Amino acid sequence: MKSSNYSVFIALLSIILAGCKQEIEIRESAFTAVNPLSYTDVIFKSERDTVLVATFSGRITERIRGQQKEKLLINLQNEIYSLAYEPQNQLLYASTLQSGIVVIDATKNTVIDRLPVEGSWISNIYLSKNGEVLAGLTAHRQNYIRDLKKDQPIPVPEKISNYRISGLDEQGAIILKGNGKFVFWDAQTDQFGKELTGSGKLTDVDGSGNMLFLNNKEFQFYNAKADSLSFVKHHPDWPYYYKEQDTLLRIPIQLALTDGKLTDRYIFTAGVDRSIRKWNKMDGQHLGDITEHRATISAMDCSPDKSQLVSVDLKGGILFSEIDQE
Repeated sequence: MKSSNYSVFIALLSIILAGCKQEIEIRESAFTAVNPLSYTDVIFKSERDTVLVATFSGRITERIRGQQKEKLLINLQNEIYSLAYEPQNQLLYASTLQSGIVVIDATKNTVIDRLPVEGSWISNIYLSKNGEVLAGLTAHRQNYIRDLKKDQPIPVPEKISNYRISGLDEQGAIILKGNGKFVFWDAQTDQFGKELTGSGKLTDVDGSGNMLFLNNKEFQFYNAKADSLSFVKHHPDWPYYYKEQDTLLRIPIQLALTDGKLTDRYIFTAGVDRSIRKWNKMDGQHLGDITEHRATISAMDCSPDKSQLVSVDLKGGILFSEIDQE
């Protein structure tokens, strides 16, 4: 690094790092002080190229690859934290600060229902693949499970009271975290399934049961076939974009991770460092970087066929990236 660039970086470092903590907390509390145009979540609406994005200001818009303008679908005028989409009936679920979970008819762009979340909100909602179960953990750390087919809450049994909902697998089992482990629980049959020792935030589960965990600056991969936790990795550096000189400074420090996705062959991780890293799923080898974002990456999603990755950030940036299928 050139000495002049280094001096500028040091001068800016304290200011930049001061903002990092706020940026990483995007799914943990209310964020009225954050840029209302910040994208909070993104989800594919079609097989490729078309996604739905949400903002803190309550806007849900459609973004199409290659088009700069977004199409406004609805404005809930309420902070939105998480989206889930059911393509068969074209129903969109939006987790909000003040209105619980809002159900939207994505063909008419109208609100058709509001599912209450008593005295709280949910930062991440999970929808089963068959569209019948919606689950999440409230900001007050209460488990939320709803049977959408029967349109009623599913009672949470006492035996899972010490666990917290962390996600759903491809078969619809609810993944619970607690007591230093993750366990799989079928809400319909009230039966426990597989369990594994682990820590961190579960951020993705693929069709083979592999799991990806984030733990501040590091991530860890669970290999379902081997039934064991595999490598632990972190981003090798901070690729800081120095706008005044239109250059990328590779700073040898690590910042917190915000999201991660699994594809058939790869792991993608994103973070406060505004980059996305590509890793080999089997051995953890670092394969490449995506560095076009200019703000903390708040969410990512993979297309249904795993051929495309979309990412959004806290300055309203969006990026579509092709995933090598060879």
